[in-house]
Amino acid sequence: MDSFSFIRHRFHSAFELAGQMLPAMSKANVFYYNEKERSVLKIEWNGSEQIQSTVPPHSKVLIQKIRKNKTLTTWTNTKDLSFENGERKKLQYDISDEQENTVLLLKFLNPFDGHYDLIYLYLDPAMSQFKMSTEHQTLSTENKDIIAKTMLEAIAFTLDQAAGNKQILNNIINAKKQEAEERNKLSSELDKLKKNYAKSILNFSLHHLDKISKESGVRFTLSEGASEKLMTYFGDFESLEGIIKNAASAAYNLSYDHSQITIDAGHLILYSYNKASEEHMKQRTDNKYAKSVIYLDRYEEAAQRLLLKDMAINGKNVAQFCIPAVSAAAITINIRAHRENIIILMDRHPDKWTVLREHFKPVQNILKDQHLGKVG
Repeated sequence: MDSFSFIRHRFHSAFELAGQMLPAMSKANVFYYNEKERSVLKIEWNGSEQIQSTVPPHSKVLIQKIRKNKTLTTWTNTKDLSFENGERKKLQYDISDEQENTVLLLKFLNPFDGHYDLIYLYLDPAMSQFKMSTEHQTLSTENKDIIAKTMLEAIAFTLDQAAGNKQILNNIINAKKQEAEERNKLSSELDKLKKNYAKSILNFSLHHLDKISKESGVRFTLSEGASEKLMTYFGDFESLEGIIKNAASAAYNLSYDHSQITIDAGHLILYSYNKASEEHMKQRTDNKYAKSVIYLDRYEEAAQRLLLKDMAINGKNVAQFCIPAVSAAAITINIRAHRENIIILMDRHPDKWTVLREHFKPVQNILKDQHLGKVG
């Protein structure tokens, strides 16, 4: 799987860089402080894979001593390395010993414990690896000083760059996480406001219905379906008074028993055309728009019930909640067939079919396409 190189271990890029700059490097060892383990760990790299392990017990004290030393570059020999089972005990070295020092030690400050992480690079002593000479010559002391300084600066730059990139990525991730949390919080608050508004609508309706009952001497109640339908209302409270009054009148005139009358969902017309213009009223009766209005009203009512039940407002669910139920394919066909009429009706009556506008994808797509067409 592809990933940013700096997401991997901080020394992964250092290994790759050293391998590219030192073609004859046979392997590398790293001793670094791991903040999670709270101890020094070892990584061995052989050019194709990395193996992490704990530091051998007999090397821990020496490794920690080297980590505290502030000399950043040193040339040494495998015979001097305790973790390589080195046994050389000499205190004085001659020129031939110096030529055998083909292990380059580089140190980089660890950001967690304040001591140095160690990188041991195992090199070939021949100059031919750098194509500086075709003859069999070994690296001189001057050559080694140049190599040590160059590798120290190159790897330090790589580590700093990786750390900076990782910090930027962490900042982006944290910002995205915070954004998601704020969005979820806002969504939760909006849901809470929606439910509180729905309860306020229902309480207002019950209060006004109780007032009508006292004035008329007839006890009016709301059915469960009527209560659910009222809780989907998003209009103003002034209009709601007229809606309750008209529903009570319709239920009264359609009831045989006037001692107690139950208002059903069918008695409630949440969005009327009472304030519409004469042109609008003409369109309502015009056969060209009548069917389109019927479909929109039917789908809007189904969508309102889905919204109240906190269900997905999609073609399948709207089809099932229509009265009577229809197929999702029928809804798709009707919306396509009445596309132009729907655009005109939606444009002329912005206060109508609000749930379809805000939640039903087929209608949203039509309106979106229409908007893009106007912009173009």
